Amino acid sequence: MKKYIFLLSLAGIGLMSCKSGGKQETAYQKMPIDSSATVETVQLYNTLFANMEKGTMVGHQDALAYGHDWYKEEGRSDVKDVTGDYPALIGWELGHVEIGADFNLDSVYFSDMKRYIKETYKRGGITTASWHGDNIVTGNTSWDCAQDSVVRTILPNGSNHDKYLTWLDRVADFFLDLKDDEGKAIPVVFRMYHEHTGSWFWWGAKQCTPEEYKDLWRMTVDYLKDKKNVHNLLYSYSPSETDNEAHFLERYPGDNYVDIIGYDCYVPGKDSTALTTYKEAMDRNLNIVTSYAAKSGKLPTIGETGMESITDPTYFTEAVYPALQKYKVAWVLFWRNAWEADKREHFYVPFAGHPSAEDFKTFVANDSILMNKDIVNLKPTQK
Repeated sequence: MKKYIFLLSLAGIGLMSCKSGGKQETAYQKMPIDSSATVETVQLYNTLFANMEKGTMVGHQDALAYGHDWYKEEGRSDVKDVTGDYPALIGWELGHVEIGADFNLDSVYFSDMKRYIKETYKRGGITTASWHGDNIVTGNTSWDCAQDSVVRTILPNGSNHDKYLTWLDRVADFFLDLKDDEGKAIPVVFRMYHEHTGSWFWWGAKQCTPEEYKDLWRMTVDYLKDKKNVHNLLYSYSPSETDNEAHFLERYPGDNYVDIIGYDCYVPGKDSTALTTYKEAMDRNLNIVTSYAAKSGKLPTIGETGMESITDPTYFTEAVYPALQKYKVAWVLFWRNAWEADKREHFYVPFAGHPSAEDFKTFVANDSILMNKDIVNLKPTQK
């Protein structure tokens, strides 16, 4: 029987020895909710905890596919243009994979996305994926949330249940097709049905009951891992801002259905009070997430954040960094830098020449802020 030895010493996340059938085996201290998770997925989960002891990883949505004023330039990233390194974590969007489209909501071809994910994994980076799936009732986008029955039709015995399972089949096929050079499945953090405490998606708080949301989450996890044999996922729960722990947990599907917890929080506009409001919201939600992570053993993160257009040139050092210094979280994911000509002001990390570029460089230069070259990428050694 093969044994895998991982040196996860940074966080004190070492290996525990156990005996099975008279043989000495190694076991991880942190195990994902999927009892059949691949070795690489278990390794990633433990590595994420280990890296968190070093600091907070910087993430950026769609970092490799496009940036401000450019699209599909090989090896490029706005973050890399400014700092000289790739973000440690890169987010991708699966919206429209469910309907069999060739490209996603932001015109990233899924074939390219798979290649980018493979490149990221090869250099030791982390991949997370969100899914703005269409409204199955109307055929419109996930932002079509005028109905309060969509989730109900998707659940078992609902009128769209069987159709939704075909959508999940396509999601599963995408994840199953992510392979490294050795043909092994690449592990991914799946941040599904996010910002559900808001009411702007068909799975939001005004569109379904807490129990319906929990049932949707559990149904999806069970179908992917038990029916489709997708075992390279870590499942991330990421509401929008919440008021307290009770609010955070109102739609929580349970510790046995979640590996990673976080929240989404943005600077709410450009008036003089927006940054103050943001700092207060970040502190409140970081406290909620890290407190529950400590009790539950889950990995705390910031699922999405940012200041559109970065109108404050000290946003990263004066708003984000102080919040990260007060709490310990695995990563912070900044939203995308749109490439579209009609979205010139839709960007969340600086591009070369932007007034906040120097501030961003100062931010990532801190020892506790981790870029791709800073993170521990521990590969299994076979014996």
